[in-house]
Amino acid sequence: MQISLFTLEFNKLIMIFVKTTLNSYKKMKRICNFIIALMSVVCMPSHIAATEPIAKHVVFIGLDGWAANTFEQSNIPVLKKLASEGALSLSKRSVLPSASAINWASIFMGVPTEVHGYLQWGSKSPELTQPEGAVKEHGILPTIFQVARQQHPNANLALFAEWDGIKHLVDTLALNHFEEPKLEEMVSRSSEYIIRHKPELIAIVFDRPDHPGHDSGWGSPEYYEMMTKVDSYIGEIVDAVAKAGIYDQTVFVITGDHGGIDTRHGGTTMDEMLSPFIISGRGIKHAYKIPELIMSPDITPTIAHILGLIPDNIWTGRAPLSVFK
Repeated sequence: MQISLFTLEFNKLIMIFVKTTLNSYKKMKRICNFIIALMSVVCMPSHIAATEPIAKHVVFIGLDGWAANTFEQSNIPVLKKLASEGALSLSKRSVLPSASAINWASIFMGVPTEVHGYLQWGSKSPELTQPEGAVKEHGILPTIFQVARQQHPNANLALFAEWDGIKHLVDTLALNHFEEPKLEEMVSRSSEYIIRHKPELIAIVFDRPDHPGHDSGWGSPEYYEMMTKVDSYIGEIVDAVAKAGIYDQTVFVITGDHGGIDTRHGGTTMDEMLSPFIISGRGIKHAYKIPELIMSPDITPTIAHILGLIPDNIWTGRAPLSVFK
C-alpha cells in the first residue's frame, strides 16, 4: 500500500501541532499552578499568614489579677518605661468567666472558653468536649509552645509558673524546661535560665497581684505594694535579657489574665475583665496606643507573629498588627 508524500507531510504537521500544543499545555498548567499558589498566599487571611520573624526572642510575662484600672495609680516604673518604649492597651479583655484557668488557657491556646473547654478558675482538664480533630499532640489543644516546637524543632522553650495550675493548661512536653518556683525564687531562677540558655520563647507567670486583691481588695494599699514589688522583679528579668546579650533581638509581651473588683473576680464588669497589655522591644512602635481590641486568645497569635510561626488553624485570636513598625 503506497502512502502519498502529501499524507506523510500532513501527518508530520499533525504531530508537530500535537507536540507544540502539549508543551504549551504543560507550560500553561505550570503557570496556572504558580498563580494559584501565589493567590493562596496573597489572599490568605492575615491571622493565619506566615511572616518573617520580627525578633529572635520573646519574653512573655503574665501577672495574675493585674487590673487595667490600677495602671495609672501604680508605682511601676519598669512597666511604664516598657510601655512608653513600646505599645500599650488598657482595654485587653478577658474571656468569660473572668477567672484564672479559663484565661490562661485562652492566652496559651489562642481560643475562647467555648473551644478550650476549661470552665472553672482552677480547672485541670476541659469540662467541654473539644473540637473533633483539634487535639493534635500531648492530649491538649495546640498551644504556642507546641506550635513553636513543631516549626522550630531546635528552639529553646521554657516556662516558669508560680501557680501550680498553669501546668494543666500547657503541653509541658513541648518545653525544654518547666519549673514552679516560689515567688522569692521566680526571678533568680528565670533570670539564670535566660542568661545561660537564651531561649527563643520564655513565659514567666506570676501568681500576683491576685493574692492581695483577694485578701485586701483590688486597688488597696497592699495591692499597689505588690505591684511595685512585681515591677522590680520584672526589672531584674529585663536586666537578665540584657546580660544574655539578646536585648536587641527580644520582644517583651506582658499582660494579665483578668482584673478584679472589691475582693473578687469572675464576673462581667469591666473592672474584672480588663487588664493592661504591653508589647515592647525590637520592631515595635514607640509610645503607641493600641487601637485594636485585644482579648486573651490574641496573645498566642501575637507571639507566633513575632517569631515568624504559622498559626495553628484552630486559633481564633489574631495579632494586633498595628503595633509593628
